[in-house]
Amino acid sequence: MTGFDIRLLGKEDAAAAALLHEASFSNGEHWSAFAFRDMLELRTTLGLAAERQGKLAGLILIQRTPPDAEILTLAVSRAHRRMGLAAQLLRQAAELLGQYGIDRLLLDVAADNDGAVAFYRSAGFLADGRRKNYYQREGGSQTDAILMSRTVAGQIGESGA
Repeated sequence: MTGFDIRLLGKEDAAAAALLHEASFSNGEHWSAFAFRDMLELRTTLGLAAERQGKLAGLILIQRTPPDAEILTLAVSRAHRRMGLAAQLLRQAAELLGQYGIDRLLLDVAADNDGAVAFYRSAGFLADGRRKNYYQREGGSQTDAILMSRTVAGQIGESGA
C-alpha cells in the first residue's frame, strides 16, 4: 500500500472528516463535524487520517478504555476503496494502541453491511454477539448490530477496502 500519508486526526479535521463520513455512509448514519470535534477533544480518543495529495481519503476513530478499545468508525472514500487503505489504518491503529495497554479491539457492525462484516472477519475479528434492531434505516426498518472483537497482538490482515 503506497501513496497515502497516515497521520493523527485532529479536531481541526472535523469538517473534512464529516464530509468523508457522509459520503461513505449513504444510509444516514454519518457523523457531523460537531460530533467529530467533540470526540477528538477527548484524551481517550485515537484518530488516524489517511491522505493522498493533501485530501482526506480515509479515517479511523477509536475510543480507548484500557484494556479494551472500541472502533467507533472507519471510513474510506469510495474512490480509494479496495486499495488496502482500511487495513492499513487498522494495522497502524493497532500498533499505536499497544502503547496504551490495549489488549482487545471491539466494534459493532450492521448485520446488513456484508462488505464490512467480511473485511473485519478477514482482519481477524470474531463475532461475539448481536444487538437486535440496533441500527435504524431510512423508511423505519431496522437491522441488528454484530458485536466483534480481536486481540491487538498479532498481524491484522492485509486485505480490505
